Formats: sequence, structure tokens, C-alpha cells
Amino acid sequence: MSDTPAEAEEPVAEEPERGALDARRDELVAELHDRIARSKPRPLPSMRRKVSLQGIRMRTLLLPAFAIVLFLVFGSRAGAPLGVEAAFTPGPGTSFAGPRVFDVPEDAPPGPSVRLAPGDLVGARSGAESVLEVGHGRLRLQPGARAVLASLMPPRVRLIGGRAEASGRLRIVTANGIVDLDDGRALLYLSENGLDITLIEGEGSLIAPDATLELELDRLITVR
Repeated sequence: MSDTPAEAEEPVAEEPERGALDARRDELVAELHDRIARSKPRPLPSMRRKVSLQGIRMRTLLLPAFAIVLFLVFGSRAGAPLGVEAAFTPGPGTSFAGPRVFDVPEDAPPGPSVRLAPGDLVGARSGAESVLEVGHGRLRLQPGARAVLASLMPPRVRLIGGRAEASGRLRIVTANGIVDLDDGRALLYLSENGLDITLIEGEGSLIAPDATLELELDRLITVR
């Protein structure tokens, strides 16, 4: 019997089963692939990417037709600013607005008002005054006076000749200068000798070829 003591055997750690590790690895790889797939942007359906040719054709046909209907219904007033209108009221005697001529008896009240569009020529030939109204402005035309409605916004008229009384908020354009009224009233006389202006009420200004000045009450200004 040998006296050499026997060496103690070291305990061996048990290794995990290889099959369980492989299964866990496959599970992690599958989960990673699934996350990557969900993070990619999804393409839009083909129906949303394609533009309907039939829809384009329908819009191409309907839009011009709709514009024609608007023009036929509203005429030249389709582009007029909302709430701004112009009208001409013929007084007793003979007057005109565009191609229309009015003959109102001397002892009759003023005739019914007619609507105007920019570019219309109006005037009084004989009898009493006729009135051109645009927005908050008014131009009373004496017999022999003529004017053109220049625009609705801003309210602007062009006095071609004769005597007139302007009131309210109105711009009067003449060959000799521009008169701007701000809730005022002024007498105008345009002839071959020039433009005479007399401010009666309120405030106004004159823009002449060589100067701009504020009108003074009851002061006659002549621009040659």
C-alpha cells in the first residue's frame, strides 16, 4: 500500500447546452431583423402616386366653363370690389350714361338710377343737374358737363369739361390737375382756360403739375 496521498479531483463546471444557446441566438437575430423591417418607410400605395388622367381632363373642361358662367352672370362687374358701386341719376332734361340717353320732363323728379362700370361716359346736356355717385363720393354735373367713371377703388372720376360740384370722398382727375376730397365739398369748372376750384366744406388737396397744396375754404384757385 502506497503512502502517497491521492490528488483531489477539481469539480468541472457544467457547460450550458449548445442547443439552448443556438436557439437564443436565433431568437435575437430574428427580433433584430423584425425591428429593422419595421423601421423602414413603407411605400405609398400605387393609387396615391398615380395622377388620374381622367380627373385632369374633367378639371380642364370644367374650369373654363365655370369662368364663362361667371362672366355671363356678373358681366364686367365680376371684378368690382365688394360693397363699392357706381350709379348715375339723370335729372330733369336730357342726359346720358354710356349709350343710354335720358329725357326727363322738366317738372318731373329725377329718373331712376342706373349702374355704371369703369369707363362709362356720363353727362348732362340740358335742364337740371345729373348726379354721378361712386362709393362715398358724388359728382353733380351741371348742363354741359361731362365725366368718365375712372375706377371704383379708389373712387375716381375724370372730369372732361363743364361745371360740377364734388362732395364726399372722391378723387377728380382733370387735364390741369387732380383734386382729392376727404369728406369735403368743392365747386369745379373746367374749360379751355384752365381749372377753377373753390373748396366749400371739409378738406381737400390739389395735385398740380408744378405743386401740391391744401385747399382753403372759400378760396378760388385757378390752374392754367
